[in-house]
Amino acid sequence: MIAPPPPLPIGAGDAGPLRRGDRIEAIDVLRGLALLGIILVNASIFGLPLAALISGGVDGESTADRIAATVITVLAEYKFISIFSLLFGFGLAMQRSRRLAATGTFAAFGLRRMAMLAVFGLVHALGIWFGDVLFIYAGVGAVLVAVLMLSTAVRGWIGVGAIGLTAVLTTGLGMLGLLVPGAPTEGADVSLRGIDAILAAGGDPNHPAWIAAEIAAGRHGPAFDAFLFRAISWGFGLISAGFGFGWHVLGMALIGTWMFDTGFFEPRSQARRRRWAVICLPIGLVLAIGVGVGWWIVGRDHLPLGPILGAVHGIEAAVLALGIVSLVPELVAAGRFPAARLFAAVGRLSLTAYLLESVLFTAFMQSWGLGWFGTLGRVELLGLAVAVYLAVAAMCILWSRRFGMGPLERVWRWASYGPGSGRGEHVAAPRTPPLGH
Repeated sequence: MIAPPPPLPIGAGDAGPLRRGDRIEAIDVLRGLALLGIILVNASIFGLPLAALISGGVDGESTADRIAATVITVLAEYKFISIFSLLFGFGLAMQRSRRLAATGTFAAFGLRRMAMLAVFGLVHALGIWFGDVLFIYAGVGAVLVAVLMLSTAVRGWIGVGAIGLTAVLTTGLGMLGLLVPGAPTEGADVSLRGIDAILAAGGDPNHPAWIAAEIAAGRHGPAFDAFLFRAISWGFGLISAGFGFGWHVLGMALIGTWMFDTGFFEPRSQARRRRWAVICLPIGLVLAIGVGVGWWIVGRDHLPLGPILGAVHGIEAAVLALGIVSLVPELVAAGRFPAARLFAAVGRLSLTAYLLESVLFTAFMQSWGLGWFGTLGRVELLGLAVAVYLAVAAMCILWSRRFGMGPLERVWRWASYGPGSGRGEHVAAPRTPPLGH
């Protein structure tokens, strides 16, 4: 089915960037909150070898570090990237609605915007940190440009189906991966470096030769070895996205487009948001605790429970994310959300904030900075993540007061809307009432 005419959009009739007065505060708060959750999850990926991400742990971890990993699994892992994905779809649907109302076209604009996002992702992944998601979002966004022509209901059900498909792929491919024998580890030469270590490990990031060489490259260099591990790890991430994570992102983004079309964040949907929060939060939290405890007991590489728990992990994350995006707007509207202005400031500069988090964290971890890679435990990395986030938040507050628009948001808007669009904040009085009563 082809989508009917979109709902009257925020800032209807204006094809330019969204005016600051038209922004929905709760959306900005949710974006800022999501970036906090994302950096808490990413902290161990920034500071530990790739094996820690794949297997969920490293040899010799303390009990405190294991507890920290489990808490992050239960409360943050997959949840906040799900929220960010949902908001990505919501934002793209809003842009489409506004462009259609003003110009009658959207596809060329949407694809141009996603192309620029892909450029940001390539620079981030290959130049700073392999855990980039912007390139994946660019691909998902390109798909959404076409899929947004379908009806609201069809998009919603495709989103649910994509999340279900992710669970199936996670289970099946996870089991296949665990059944494939790795390179022999007995007598592994941990003195090898760079490509020699990767070849000796048979391309297995869990192999001792790979782990030792990856830590050495991150902590001491040389720059080419660090780039080599970064590029190969990013390649693994793209493959994983194509057979799992990317479908989850697409599913949540499609649900985000459904939320825009149905006015989920508008005052008229308050009862619906409260109902979703009451249902989704407890169900998601119970399932998340089950996954965290299960992995604590058997480990992520246990057959068959490890991959099965991984499938449940994606589903509970989606459910819990829906509960969070239902609850937060109510708390913001009631003035009961702690540090709402701080989170909103980060959310308004989300692209700049996301990339700045990577720059600051890698400055602590990599050889061109302090070279702490592989030296900190998970608890210490979580503390560092909070410090980095607070520093980024302070920058966002100060920058927005002086310049309004973030520097990378300015570049993205220029590439999307053309010369002159990124010179300053597009300011106007609010056109929509705030969420809530």
